[in-house]
Amino acid sequence: QVSAQFAFLSACAKRASQSFAPSEMAEKTETKERREISEAELAKHNTEEDCWICIHDLILALPKDFLDEHPGGPDVITCLAGKDATTDYEDISHSDSARDWSNKYIIGYKEGADEAAKTKLIPKNSELGGRTGGGGGGGAGPLVPAAFVAILAIIAFFLFKAK
Repeated sequence: QVSAQFAFLSACAKRASQSFAPSEMAEKTETKERREISEAELAKHNTEEDCWICIHDLILALPKDFLDEHPGGPDVITCLAGKDATTDYEDISHSDSARDWSNKYIIGYKEGADEAAKTKLIPKNSELGGRTGGGGGGGAGPLVPAAFVAILAIIAFFLFKAK
């Protein structure tokens, strides 16, 4: 099920990167003072009508109109409602524009987060430096072992063929 969600999220991200532009709806969101939020409290907000997610130790409250406007549709977010969605968020490589849009919905920070969480924003792609918050995949990392195995197979083929 996780790999199916990842494939669906990846397809949505590709579509989103081609057609996503923040609407004026996001600009209407008021800036509120942040507060510490426990995992238990986060877990209670797990529906489309009451959807909170955690990204990089920041808690976002996502209104229905945001979910409806999301390029991947509401389901890709609501399946993560009430949970830490950092890995999923980073696995699909959201644009900096989407990151700015997400920042408008920060209402607090995860209990136990460092002091920076009280004022930080969701990091831009350039700030991640090739790492993801949840240890998510991506990049060429998985290709290196596959390439090594392929090279060994080619060498072995020619060695045994020569005999």
